[in-house]
Amino acid sequence: MQDYNDFSPAPIPSNEIRRLEAVRKTGVMDVANEELFLIYTELAKEISNMPVSYTGLIDEERQYMLCNVGLSKDRPDSAPRERTFCQFALNSTDPIIVEDCSEDERFKNHPVVTGDPFVKFYGGFPLVTQGGLILGTLCVVDTELGSKLNENQITLIQKLAARLAHQLETQGDQRVVTASRAIDMLKVVVKHNPDMTIKDTINFLTVIEGRPIDQTAKQILMKYELLDEYGVMTKKARGFQSELDLDQGIFKRISISRDKAQSDLDNMLSELGDI
Repeated sequence: MQDYNDFSPAPIPSNEIRRLEAVRKTGVMDVANEELFLIYTELAKEISNMPVSYTGLIDEERQYMLCNVGLSKDRPDSAPRERTFCQFALNSTDPIIVEDCSEDERFKNHPVVTGDPFVKFYGGFPLVTQGGLILGTLCVVDTELGSKLNENQITLIQKLAARLAHQLETQGDQRVVTASRAIDMLKVVVKHNPDMTIKDTINFLTVIEGRPIDQTAKQILMKYELLDEYGVMTKKARGFQSELDLDQGIFKRISISRDKAQSDLDNMLSELGDI
């Protein structure tokens, strides 16, 4: 069993309350969506030439691992905050670069430094929101003494960390907007057709999207006078659609946004240059 008695936790950031709000707003704590963030971790590993890279967010009690490359597959998804290296990265937007953890006052007594795997190099790059709040870190680690990062490598990983922070912040904003939008839509549904179920509502939105629904669903929407006998949206349905503030252009923009995500990734790789 690892002994943390000689390892002292980092000071709590002065903006901790707002920082925790920003972390919660991302909506990614305990969510299995590793594939969304793995590219950043893999690139950090390649840029640094280190055997291990990981990305984690830190709340009031723990560090939750979004993804990692080079760590054992059976490791837990989270660790107590007071036992992590990355808690020290919450107090400054500058990266923490330690070339020999056994000589660093913060880390020299940590069990992974004094014992297996005998960590030597640690690079912790804060994930900083536009408001200057630190969500967590993008990290690279090595157990070999002599590992270093040059200025160019540090700059590239900082760019990666900035991109990742932006994605996390954007997803958080979008999650809030989506939830609010869904609530507004359901209020409209209840006002006009209080007997409509969630399934009926989904079928109606499917019609607006321009995709087919089965005959049973059509019959139900005809009962609500949202479709006529030919399966065409009625005047009532058009008014309903207008009040929901939906048109087919919205669904088209959703499809375009998926393509944009790939474009953004390609641009990011181009900006980083040759690794």
